Amino acid sequence: MHASCLLAGGRFEAARRVAGDEHRLNGLHGHSFRVLARADVTHIEQAELHTALAQVLAPLDYADLNQQLPQCDDLSLARHIKDALNCPAALLLQSAPERGVMLENGTALHWIAASFEAAHHLPHVPAGHKCGRLHGHGFGVRIVADARQHSQAQLEAAWAPLFLRLNHRYLNDIAGLENPTSEVIAAWLYHALQDAGLTGLAWVEVRETHTAGSQFDGKRFRIWKEQRFESAVPFDSNGNYTGHSYLVRLMLTGSLDRTMGWLLDFGDVKDRFKPIYRQLDHNPLEKLAGVRDGHSQSVAEWVHAHLSPLVPELARIDLMENDHQGVSLLFHDDMRWPLLQGE
Repeated sequence: MHASCLLAGGRFEAARRVAGDEHRLNGLHGHSFRVLARADVTHIEQAELHTALAQVLAPLDYADLNQQLPQCDDLSLARHIKDALNCPAALLLQSAPERGVMLENGTALHWIAASFEAAHHLPHVPAGHKCGRLHGHGFGVRIVADARQHSQAQLEAAWAPLFLRLNHRYLNDIAGLENPTSEVIAAWLYHALQDAGLTGLAWVEVRETHTAGSQFDGKRFRIWKEQRFESAVPFDSNGNYTGHSYLVRLMLTGSLDRTMGWLLDFGDVKDRFKPIYRQLDHNPLEKLAGVRDGHSQSVAEWVHAHLSPLVPELARIDLMENDHQGVSLLFHDDMRWPLLQGE
């Protein structure tokens, strides 16, 4: 059994002033806002969700938000959009590349994105594994915390000293990071942020590359691996086709291998997905057995049916047709937000 969710995205450009402690926001300034709504398939159709979101965002596009809303900070703006949707949807708002909010089931979360550059090697991988060699990454980080307890500015302040400890460093030399997999780094950051006073911390994400990363929420580890494929799908009943540049995100959850320090090697995830990828890429999707007219939900279900025996840790599949439309299938009672494409 699994839960199926629809994903609809949108963008708008707007100006605002935000009163508060962050003086840089007090003056009139503008943003390229991005929004992602998620709704259960039993509540709304894909086209309805996409249309509803577009209608809600249209009045905000190229507007002075202070003229439309009593308050237009990220949290107030996200609540306005969620309420205006008039359906039981969760919402993610990104006001800038490095910050935003999430709303779900009465919970509000602030998040910030950051980065650091560092070198490392993984000491326990088999001989010849590329990660056993000294190498480096431009690591991405996202810190997510209860909005009732921590502002985005407080998250940035808590991150600042950790950035100085990690940036341009050889991570293996730092206590607690002797085996610095992305999972180990995520857990190290989580505990360091808690020690710095972030009692409302929800989870921490670490990206090694643009297509792979890890989450830790204090109890459970998750990793994800992304890949793109180019495919054709039926467009209408007259035999016409269209196509999409799909993004598939595979989310895994489970326990860490105590020796390796990872849930599963990202390379192993990619290798296990490879025979399935070959059937998807540069092919008409409705020809796959069990896929209904190339519909994204049935494509994701097809991926799950073929991949889950090979990857029992598989917990979620996000399949995006483009930046604004997709589906999410959840296979454990464990909800976590999909990331925006391009983050």
